[in-house]
Amino acid sequence: MKALRLILGDQLSESISSLEGYDVDQDMILMCEVRDEATYVKHHKKKIAFLFSAMRHFARNLENSGHRVQYTKTR
Repeated sequence: MKALRLILGDQLSESISSLEGYDVDQDMILMCEVRDEATYVKHHKKKIAFLFSAMRHFARNLENSGHRVQYTKTR
């Protein structure tokens, strides 16, 4: 692996700067559902569910586009 690219829940766009120069053969994208990020400020449960759902769908779309994605879900 040449580079590990981190994508956060508020960066769900293929045009973000962290994906510039992405090498499909060598780079990997890391996405994590971080419980502390969802709970440090009180949010409605549906908002948190929507955020994690959007992240999962975005990760799946990246994989379908040929990107290597390591995705960690909350338990």
